[in-house]
Amino acid sequence: MRPEYYNRMSSSNRSVYFLESNDAVAEVLDFVTILGILMLAFSMIALAGYPILRSAQETRYIENTRQSFVVMADNLNKIALGQSPSQSVELKIYSGTLSTSMDSSINITAKNSTGQMITLVDQNMGNIQNSIGDTVVAYEGTGVWVKYPNGHIFNAYRPLITNRSNILVIPIVVISGNTSVGGTGIARLKADGTPGITSFSNVTNLTMTISGNYVSGWKDYLGDIMDLDDTPDSKLVGHLNSTKLDVYILRTAMYTEIE
Repeated sequence: MRPEYYNRMSSSNRSVYFLESNDAVAEVLDFVTILGILMLAFSMIALAGYPILRSAQETRYIENTRQSFVVMADNLNKIALGQSPSQSVELKIYSGTLSTSMDSSINITAKNSTGQMITLVDQNMGNIQNSIGDTVVAYEGTGVWVKYPNGHIFNAYRPLITNRSNILVIPIVVISGNTSVGGTGIARLKADGTPGITSFSNVTNLTMTISGNYVSGWKDYLGDIMDLDDTPDSKLVGHLNSTKLDVYILRTAMYTEIE
């Protein structure tokens, strides 16, 4: 139809003509096509974007937890060094669980000045751990460890074990307490204890054995201090063959309460 005839029509006639013409079909098809493209685009963004967003969020939660555990270690190690009788720290939980565990141990033997094999320490250590998805951040043996789902363990805060001038100092924190908190929110951890010091002079052939869930992280750390045996991931055996080694064991029975 020519434009001049269309312009002369009444509004009702124009509507009838439009609905009966091919223009109406074209308009509807264009709208449906655009709507379909938009829905497909939104679906693809949701499918591809949500896992990325969730992964980024979990990474941020892990980093926040790591930082809070480093702060916690600074405070709890004041107890282990006899600088404070008690400490209280707040920790953020991200849909996980904050708890204590007794699934790690340490054993140290050596030869004394008469050549007799003696046990310097044989003790469960325990740890404080916070889970974020399948990742776990833990305080164990005065250090902080991050265990990822692939099994890799990162030492986020170095333990206080030192070996200088044939003087070996080993702080051992024995975690006790059976409380745990889960969900999302702020939890408060209270801890108290008093270290006791045991010394051994002129020992040789020192052997340290550590068992637990964070042994591969301990291997990376203690590899700079002693010679390590090839052992399974759940066990570490290290040797110090220095002569006339003076060893100081700082053992702290640390009671913890989570609320």
